[in-house]
Amino acid sequence: MKTTLPKDIKTQIAELLEDDFRQMILIPIIDASGAYKVLDWHGRGEKGKDVYFAYRNMFGELKHCCIFAKVGTITKSGRNDIRKMKEAMEEALFAEFDSPVDNSPQARIEEFYFATNGAVNDDARTYISDLFKANRFPNFKIYDIDWVVDVVRRLIRDFAPRVDKEYIFGCNTFSSFCGKVKTVNDGIKI
Repeated sequence: MKTTLPKDIKTQIAELLEDDFRQMILIPIIDASGAYKVLDWHGRGEKGKDVYFAYRNMFGELKHCCIFAKVGTITKSGRNDIRKMKEAMEEALFAEFDSPVDNSPQARIEEFYFATNGAVNDDARTYISDLFKANRFPNFKIYDIDWVVDVVRRLIRDFAPRVDKEYIFGCNTFSSFCGKVKTVNDGIKI
């Protein structure tokens, strides 16, 4: 009889398709962090914003943020050529929208997060950095699979003892786990 061991966290996340990566991993992470209005905007009207969320800074000001989610290794060639994503990333920065938090018109993204369940090679990182610097947009982060896995592990380490002592990571159970985290979260910092 052959015994199969469960896949590790990194392997499970790396195997996800984009919709599943966004819905099963990214949105639950942001929601567990205490952000306001975590919304899945992926689709025809997304304007480069796969996930929208907001938070209030230390002065109480609302900050509009988005995640641009992709899967696989991001490079400057081939199927996941970062240059093919330029137009969508710029649209995320410049397309105005009505704030889902307070309905104010003409809101704009103030923080941009590029997230993938693969790696981002140096050429692609440089391309993204140059693009945002050229547009005078300093508030951006690039998150790869290692960052995502680190956040997942920290959430489990810090909150499983309080919300589900027996929790073992699975992509299909992570959203539920993060929902429990949200109920006890006192402003975790991701």
